[in-house]
Amino acid sequence: MEKPPPLQRNRPSGRARLARVTRNVMIGWLVVALLFWGWYLAFHQFIPQFLYYDLMFGLVGLPLWFNRRRVARTLQAWRLNATIKFLLLGYGMVLLEEVFAAFANHLSEGFSPTLLLVRIGQFWALNVLAFTGLIVGWAILMPLIGFSRAEAFWLIGVWGLYAEHTILALPGNPLAFLLIAPLNIFVYGLILAPAVLSRPETTTRARRLPWIARYPLALLLPFVLSILPVALLVGLRTRYPGVFPPRKFVA
Repeated sequence: MEKPPPLQRNRPSGRARLARVTRNVMIGWLVVALLFWGWYLAFHQFIPQFLYYDLMFGLVGLPLWFNRRRVARTLQAWRLNATIKFLLLGYGMVLLEEVFAAFANHLSEGFSPTLLLVRIGQFWALNVLAFTGLIVGWAILMPLIGFSRAEAFWLIGVWGLYAEHTILALPGNPLAFLLIAPLNIFVYGLILAPAVLSRPETTTRARRLPWIARYPLALLLPFVLSILPVALLVGLRTRYPGVFPPRKFVA
């Protein structure tokens, strides 16, 4: 009697292995940066603004990561137009993370509950406009192009390097870039993570453009859609500076 052939394990595809390696490398990069800044803040110079990253990763990032499947199921079961849902989750996360940003920046002024509420309102006014191009852009890109969740996370993170001007440090101070870039990449990816999770994972490649087309498009469309809201923001900030955060916090 012949022996049955050995059971074949389902090996992950090359794309899945690449995604796993990318994730592990990026997490390692983030951990190194966090360890450095933890040491720097504890033993060299305390900068309250860096508490923002601890709050985002500790209170939002880790819980979302460990519950991502449950969150995805819950959000996808939410009966609402998919685009409206994406926009609400995107702007909602901006409002949440700007509470942390306002708090961390306000600590450099001391602490006043009344002034903190003012700062939160100012940061909301600034970033609802500043993030509009990114949120609306990805509300269009996700169903149109068919990005995977991992692709969306990293591409949105790369956008953060541009939005926070971190990319400008690369030529003159590459060490500063290496220590700040992962913080911005993960924060920006995290901001739109609930919105991305609200859409089913792409299973068909029929609508997927080649990466050489879809990756530049993922950066170009948010940029184009940011032009009008950012121009409006610049005009309003010039005319009504008290509505927005002081320039010592956001230049």
